[in-house]
Amino acid sequence: MKDNFTRLSFEKIFNIDKIITIFYMELSKNFYYEGEKHDFWEMVYIDKGEMICTADDKRFVLKSGEMTFHKPNEFHNLSGDSSVAPNVSILTFECKSRAMKHFEGKIFRLNAEEKSLLSTLFSEGLSCYQLEDARNPLLQKLKVIEPSPLGSSQMTKNLLEIFLIKLCRNTDVVTKEMRQSYVIDGVDVPYNVMEILDYLKEHIYGKVTIRDLAKHLDKSESTVKQLFAQYRDGGIIRYYNALKIKEARKLIREGKYNMTQISDMLQFDNPQYFSKCFKAVTNMTPSEYKASIMG
Repeated sequence: MKDNFTRLSFEKIFNIDKIITIFYMELSKNFYYEGEKHDFWEMVYIDKGEMICTADDKRFVLKSGEMTFHKPNEFHNLSGDSSVAPNVSILTFECKSRAMKHFEGKIFRLNAEEKSLLSTLFSEGLSCYQLEDARNPLLQKLKVIEPSPLGSSQMTKNLLEIFLIKLCRNTDVVTKEMRQSYVIDGVDVPYNVMEILDYLKEHIYGKVTIRDLAKHLDKSESTVKQLFAQYRDGGIIRYYNALKIKEARKLIREGKYNMTQISDMLQFDNPQYFSKCFKAVTNMTPSEYKASIMG
């Protein structure tokens, strides 16, 4: 007798083919790994502290509670930030599902549910897999623990697939470009500091206040000051005036404008204040600087 039941197949968003490594590391604050690239995915989670990551030409800071992915054949490395000893969880795997493209170039801030699921995933995975050399996890040699809990291998696969689906629903995401870190004058600065410096340079012929910067960055004035302090002591306005004086020196060398015009162009309050700022930076007045230029 023919039944009236409908039999529906399951939608398959992710299918994990193979696991390569799964491990948890407690690292020193000065940890440094030269980097690598391989033909499988790598998932990196920072449990404590911060780490500086490289992904091809992107250099960014990965903070506590955040996760990123390295796609196949993407060069990547990790290093400590020399301030806090970080703890990191890494899982590498093969997956050819098209949905994996969602993880390219992004940083995910995990919520409590996702952290709990990740913890369960690692607990299950580490119950059935272990590194051949626990002292050197980056050698990427994994073996099966015998005996393992019933179904632990399948549970690891299923939990990872569920975790990836959960992350696809996560909207607390930033791009690696937004978090990109830069080295300026030998100082490692995050993207937010670079935004401050770029804004000041772009408005060198304007008049910028800390309030303007705070509004542009959508942050408080105190936060803007704290960010800038990561790059240089002495304050934002002092730095801004130094940029203006550097531009003034170029204008003086070009010889197209007089001192009053240059003061007005760079929007100093008056020529006297311009001269005062100029001398504070160069130990010369604008006129003395002009006289010192070789003809």
